[in-house]
Amino acid sequence: MHLNNMIYFSRHRLRAFFPDRAPRSVPAVRISATLPGASVEIGPPVPRGPSEAELNRLRQVRNELENRMSHFYAPGLSTGEWIHFDLRMGWSTTHKDSDLPDLDDVLIFFGSLGREESPVGHPVDLMLCGSTEHLLQRTATAGPMGSGTNWLHELILKINELDETGTTGIPHELTHAALSAPRINRPETVSRWVFGVIARHHSPHHRARVQGLARVDLNIEGDAMVPRLIVATPLYVQDASVRPLRWLTRLRLHRDLCRRYNRSIWKWRPDLPDRDRDRFYQPPP
Repeated sequence: MHLNNMIYFSRHRLRAFFPDRAPRSVPAVRISATLPGASVEIGPPVPRGPSEAELNRLRQVRNELENRMSHFYAPGLSTGEWIHFDLRMGWSTTHKDSDLPDLDDVLIFFGSLGREESPVGHPVDLMLCGSTEHLLQRTATAGPMGSGTNWLHELILKINELDETGTTGIPHELTHAALSAPRINRPETVSRWVFGVIARHHSPHHRARVQGLARVDLNIEGDAMVPRLIVATPLYVQDASVRPLRWLTRLRLHRDLCRRYNRSIWKWRPDLPDRDRDRFYQPPP
């Protein structure tokens, strides 16, 4: 898969894979002067997209993660697991309910794999949460996250802060003890509410197929009425590449699904009704 047309790229998360080679933090000196009718700033430019050196490092990380990542719709995902995603998603910036409208500091990607599209026969929702610090393209705002969503907003910023310091472990907020603490708004409820609101905010036409890698924050199981929801923090998100994953990677991901479903790698089939198992589409001549 090529690295092309990045939408989101976390330098902090990438540098955490190379702690000994991370560049030293040098304070940026900027000179600001206000002239009549104009404001001028002189200083080092802030890079937008990844440099060639960062792309090379990202390729190294991706090759390493290909040996242990899973599809985002795989069952039994745990917090901290790396996932690969490739689906149509929308995205918007947002901010804490009490902040001003021009202070968007959080970016949310959202997408759904319907029952008819899902290789496992079950619908799965995916919500990627990151900091606008790593957004590389102009994106519409969705307004405030809404009342009662402070837990998710603070978690996104906390994970970004940990990435900046090179901390790769699971934040305390995602430990079993923290998630089990009594509270009015449960983390699972907050996550589902935010996903539902931002998904309804966008027209289905305002989405595009994207690909990337992310680390799981929450795996919220669904039921007969509500789809399963995966909440994750992305390393990068890009426009979908025409070049698929390497065949060895595709085989390993397929084998991972078989293992999770306890099925033979040669006889595995999606969970489909019996009447649909052997149906196929014959294109017209």
